[in-house]
Amino acid sequence: LYTIKFEEILGMRNTNSSVPTNSSVFDLNKLERSVPTWNGLMLKMLTWILDSVIGYPIHVFLAKFNLVPIERVEIEEDPTFYPFWPAPNDSLLKADDVHAIEWQNEFLHNNYKGSPHFRSILDYHKKYLGKVLTPLDVVRMVERKIAQSEEQSPPLRCFTQLNIALAKEAAFQSTLRYEHGKPLSVLDGVPICVKDEFDVKDFSTCHGRSGKGEVNTADCSVVGVLRNYGAIIIGITNMHEMGMGVTGINPHHGATRNPYNDKHVTGGSTSGGATAVAAGILPIAIGSDGGGSVRIPAAFCGVHGIKPTFGRLSPHGTGFSLSSVSVPGVIGNTAADVALVYSMVANKVPDPRYFLPNSPITQVQCFADKSLSDIKFGTYTEYVSHCQKEVLAVFQDDVLSRLPNPVIEVEMEELYLNKISHMNIILSETSQNLKIFREHGSELACQTKIFFTVVRRMQLRHYMNSSRQKTRAMNMFKRLFEQVDVLITPTTACLPKQIDPASLAHGELDESNALYTMWFVYLANLCGLPAVSFNAGYSPGGLPVGVMVTAPWWKEDVLLRVAKCLETPLRKPQRHYQSLP
Repeated sequence: LYTIKFEEILGMRNTNSSVPTNSSVFDLNKLERSVPTWNGLMLKMLTWILDSVIGYPIHVFLAKFNLVPIERVEIEEDPTFYPFWPAPNDSLLKADDVHAIEWQNEFLHNNYKGSPHFRSILDYHKKYLGKVLTPLDVVRMVERKIAQSEEQSPPLRCFTQLNIALAKEAAFQSTLRYEHGKPLSVLDGVPICVKDEFDVKDFSTCHGRSGKGEVNTADCSVVGVLRNYGAIIIGITNMHEMGMGVTGINPHHGATRNPYNDKHVTGGSTSGGATAVAAGILPIAIGSDGGGSVRIPAAFCGVHGIKPTFGRLSPHGTGFSLSSVSVPGVIGNTAADVALVYSMVANKVPDPRYFLPNSPITQVQCFADKSLSDIKFGTYTEYVSHCQKEVLAVFQDDVLSRLPNPVIEVEMEELYLNKISHMNIILSETSQNLKIFREHGSELACQTKIFFTVVRRMQLRHYMNSSRQKTRAMNMFKRLFEQVDVLITPTTACLPKQIDPASLAHGELDESNALYTMWFVYLANLCGLPAVSFNAGYSPGGLPVGVMVTAPWWKEDVLLRVAKCLETPLRKPQRHYQSLP
């Protein structure tokens, strides 16, 4: 099931423990193995065995498979539990709303429009101001487009919960505000969707599980801010169950389909949101990113996604409020749309009920700059060389060749231990959801049950050593960003895989695909760094290819500027349901 041979783990060292070094030798290839995909009846049988009396030895073996590499390494650094990084004292956020308004003015002044096949937030806003359409008209069209996306075979399966009546009521109020010339913001009347990990008033939070939970009586912080700006919540989007996967194949609600080729995955776990945006149904989706869960589906679906600095956005009212790796994120069709929505949420005083630091102001001045000549780009060639040839071709020919300055070669140490540490931390922190496993274990998909099997065997020492390695990883990036302004890599090392029909009923375990899908993204989660994925081009078969830029803590404005300058105009997808004429 897992991608390292047990005897190789034990053979990594000559003594009972080892001390990591700052060697620049590339070591992530220790995880590269040809591993079969488990799905269908074989996966179901494996899950049954693990649930039975004879499953205990396998429980222990699976846990050791994941935990031995970090368990037997001696790390002297103190552990870092939450990857907060001090912000410059002269840039701390002091006021509410002021800087979000500056972003809106910047957005309107520079006339950031969508591509020929997609509509931007500004396109919606101008239609409303010009009385060409009303928000109520748009919500009715969105309703029709969602129905069309479900009627066609195979269905896109973007949404798991809809409440069009509530959306129409909100749209009616937005229409009245435009009639009186008093929209709440440029986002007023714009339809958005939200991942099934966020509390949204009048909807249930189910984390992609089957059935319905209690109906929420309040919004989470992020959704509350957007609703106050006039955004219209259309519904809750499909996701990989419990966020434990990178394909978006959900046995309960159906696999989300890639709009560019519906035989391929969308990526996960914010799968439904990326699909809805890429299909043109609406311009913005709110998701979460704990191991690339915003950036992966954004890359696979040819759109844009941001994972902010840890602590920038409040996790209040989400399913990951205690996580040290997961943060809210934004998916959109253009870098400008992502920047606008991100800034409206980020430029708020952090929620005092949660351990969030004061955030520096998200500056807007540099976003309008069309030149990248002042930015030093870095990459690690050996790291990137493990990509599929189609991904590598787009990265080198369509992105690196356009940069104004030569790319600086950087070195990145201990990628293998960093990958294992991220996996251990995200699985350990999943234990906050063990109540769901105990109460609803029989309803969960096979893949989710197997992951919870590993979670139940994790111990404090595994989490502690992984947190010590997190300290080393953060220090590595501190040194790296003394050489360059941003790190540039592909978002994923592979194209979106084709959906195996045998995986639809029970899900799948495909560890090789998961490895290459997460090849680059996990480091930003482990270290709390901001990262943006933008559409960089397409494979010869027409599948999108994403490129990711990672910056120092709190430098989202630099990332968004790079994405804006390098983004490729979006092609019309195979499955296109544009809701705004």
